[in-house]
Amino acid sequence: MLAFCCAVARCDDGFMPIADVKNMTADEADRGSPVRIRGVVTWHWQPQRLHLIVQDESDGIWINVTQAFESGLWQGTAENLAAIEVGSEVEIDGVVDRGGFAPIVLPRQIRAVGRKPLPAPKPIDDVRLFSGCDNGLRIVVVGVVQGVEPVDEVGIPCLLLTMVRPAGRLLAIVPAAVWQGPPESLIDATVQLTCIGGSAVNTRGQFLYPRLLAVGSDCLKVVSPVPSSPFESPRIELDTLAQFSPEPRGAHRVRTEGTVTHAVPGQFFYVQEGMTGVRVTTRSEEVLRPGDRVEIAGFVDRSRDFAGLSEAVVRVISHGSTPDPRRLAPNEIIEISRQSMRKGRMASPGDFDGCVIRFPARLLEIERATEDSLLVLACEGTNVVARIPHDQLSRLPPLAAGAELDITGIVQIALTRPVASGSGRHTLSDAGTIERLALLVRSADDVQVLKAAPWWTTRRLFVALATSAAVLLGSLAWVGMLQRQVAMQSRRLASEMQKRRDAAVEFEASVRERNRLAANLHDTLLQSLAGAGFQLDTCRRAVARQDLGETSDHLDVARRMLKHAVGELRGSVWALRTMPMAGPSFSAAVAALVAHLGSGHAAKITVSSDGEPFEIPNFVAGNLLLVAQEAIRNAVHHGQPKTIHLQIDYDAAAREVTITVADDGHGFVVGDEVGPAQGHFGVQGMQERIASLGGTLTIDSRPGQGTRVTAVVVTPAYDTQLEGAQSDA
Repeated sequence: MLAFCCAVARCDDGFMPIADVKNMTADEADRGSPVRIRGVVTWHWQPQRLHLIVQDESDGIWINVTQAFESGLWQGTAENLAAIEVGSEVEIDGVVDRGGFAPIVLPRQIRAVGRKPLPAPKPIDDVRLFSGCDNGLRIVVVGVVQGVEPVDEVGIPCLLLTMVRPAGRLLAIVPAAVWQGPPESLIDATVQLTCIGGSAVNTRGQFLYPRLLAVGSDCLKVVSPVPSSPFESPRIELDTLAQFSPEPRGAHRVRTEGTVTHAVPGQFFYVQEGMTGVRVTTRSEEVLRPGDRVEIAGFVDRSRDFAGLSEAVVRVISHGSTPDPRRLAPNEIIEISRQSMRKGRMASPGDFDGCVIRFPARLLEIERATEDSLLVLACEGTNVVARIPHDQLSRLPPLAAGAELDITGIVQIALTRPVASGSGRHTLSDAGTIERLALLVRSADDVQVLKAAPWWTTRRLFVALATSAAVLLGSLAWVGMLQRQVAMQSRRLASEMQKRRDAAVEFEASVRERNRLAANLHDTLLQSLAGAGFQLDTCRRAVARQDLGETSDHLDVARRMLKHAVGELRGSVWALRTMPMAGPSFSAAVAALVAHLGSGHAAKITVSSDGEPFEIPNFVAGNLLLVAQEAIRNAVHHGQPKTIHLQIDYDAAAREVTITVADDGHGFVVGDEVGPAQGHFGVQGMQERIASLGGTLTIDSRPGQGTRVTAVVVTPAYDTQLEGAQSDA
C-alpha cells in the first residue's frame, strides 16, 4: 500500500503514471484501488469501443469498459465512447483490476480532452517481448512471416500472421486493408510491424507467447520481400535438416527433395531419402502419390520430437516407385536408439522415424478410435500400436486376436522428455529414449494375413462353457418347475413365475452394466497399461544384457503410467460407489458428480437448475445420474469441448424432471456413432436406462456444432410408494 500512496503523492495534477498502476501489488488490485490516469488512446475495439489501450510517457494499459459495465461501475454514456478515436487524449477515473495477466483499469468515467500525437513506438527487447513485459505498449517488431490466415476480428477483416524471431514464435493481428496483395504472398517475407504489445495467456495468468495488435494504415512494412519463387530458397539435403551449421540459417524457407511415401492432400505428407523420413505439413491441395519425386520449400518445424517442414509448397519433378520397406523389428529400432544415446552419437544407419518398415507381428487387439482403427501388435516381445483408416480396415479379411500378420507402415516415434535428477542436473540419458513406437498403416495393401487366428480361442471356450452351464441350469430349472406344478396351486405358480421374470430382467440389466463398465475400463486403461508393458519389456531386455544402468528410468516411467491407470480405475470405482442416492437432494448429487468429473480435464463443466425441486425416488435419480455421467464422459473423451453445461429443469406440477448436457465440442452425425458392435455401449446404455423409466432420450449433434443430450422422465406418485415397499421388503 505504501507504493500506491507514494505514487499518488508524486502526481501534482492528481493523475497517476500508468507504470505505477501496473506496479501495484496483487492485493491492491484485488481490492479495487481507485486510480486517475491521463494518456493517449493507441487502440480501441471497433465499433463499440468497449476495450481501449491508453499510453502515457511511462507505460500503456488496457481499459475494459465491458467489465466495468457488467460490474455496475460504469457511469459514462455511449456518447462518451463514440467521441473516442485513436489519438484522442483521455482522462479516466476508475479502479485497478488484476485482469487476466497484467493489471487493467475498470473505468467509471472516460473524458476525451483533445488530440495528441501517438507515442513513438519502442524498438523491442526480446527478453521483454517474450515475457509479456511490453503488454499495452506501442512497439516495433521485425520478423519472418511463416504463416498467414484470414480472420474476422469484431467484424473487421484481418490477417493473422505467424512470425518468427530468433527468440521464438509470435502471432500478430493485422488489418487486411493494409496489404493489397494475396495474403499468401507475405509468407517468407521479413516484415516490420508497428503494433501494440499483447499476450496469449492461460487461466492461471501465465504468459504463453506474444500476441500483437497492429494499428494504423502504415503498420506493416516489408523489410525483405519473398523470393520470386519459393524454390529459390537455399537448398539442403533431407538428412541434414535442422542439424549443426557454423552459421545460423535463419527463419526463412529451405528447399529439399525426397520421395513421397504417404500423403493427405491439404494436410501433410511424408517423404523419405535413404534412411531419413520427414513429415511435411502443407495447405496445398495437390494430389501426391507414393513414389512421386518432389521438391519442397518449407519452414523448419521443431514442434515434434523429430524436425519436419511446415507451410510447405511442393512440386512434382518425376514419378517412380516408393522406397522398399526395410525389414526391421521394433525392438531393433529401440536398440539402435539406445546405443545412439549411450554413445552420444547420431543413430546409424538412422532412427527410422518417418521411414517405411516391414515386420511380422501377432494381432493382440483391435480398437476403434475416432478417426482410425488401432491394431495392437506384438513382435518379439515388443508391443506396437498400428493406426489404419476405418475404410482400409474394412477391406481386409475379418481379423481376430491371434492372427499372424506381415505389416508395413511408416514409423512414428515419441521420445521421453528430460527429467531433472535428484541433484537438479540433466544427463544425456535423460532425453531421447523411445517412450512409444507406433506405425502409420497407409492402406489395406500394407497388411498381409499370414495365418488366421485359431478357431478354438479362450473366448470361444468360455462361451462354450457358459452355454453348457446355461443349458444344464435351464434343464434343472425346467424339472423343478414341473415338480412344483404338481404340488402347487395356480396362484403360487403365478407368483413364482413373476419372481423369475423379475430375476431375469435384473440379471440382463446387470450383464449389460458389466459389459458397459468393461468397455469403459478397457478404453481408459489400455494405453496406460500397454505403455507400462512397453517400458517393462525394455527393462527385461536390459536385465538380460546385464545392463542395469538404464532400468531405473524405464521403471520410473512405468510407475507413472501405472499411477495414471490407478487414477482412472479409482474414477470408475467412485462412479460405482456414489450413484445410489442416500440423503442429499438430486441437485446436490448432480453437483457432486460434476465436481468429480471436472477434475483433471481441460473442459469447464458447469451445472444449473430451474423450477421448484421435488422429491425424486432413488432408483429414478440413480439412473439419471448415470445418464448424466455417461453424457459428460462421452463429451470429454470424444468431443474435446471447451465447455460442458448440465441443466436440470423441474416441473413439480407434472412431476417431470429434465436433464440436458450440452457441449461445444466436435459433434458428430447422429446415427453414425460407434455402438456395441465396436465395443462402445454408452449411448445404448443411456437409451435403455431412460426407456426403463418410461422417459425419452434425444441426442442432437452436428459436426463442428457440439452435442446436446436431453433426458425427460416423469415420476408418478406411486414411484415413491414402490420404493418404500421395496425398502420394507
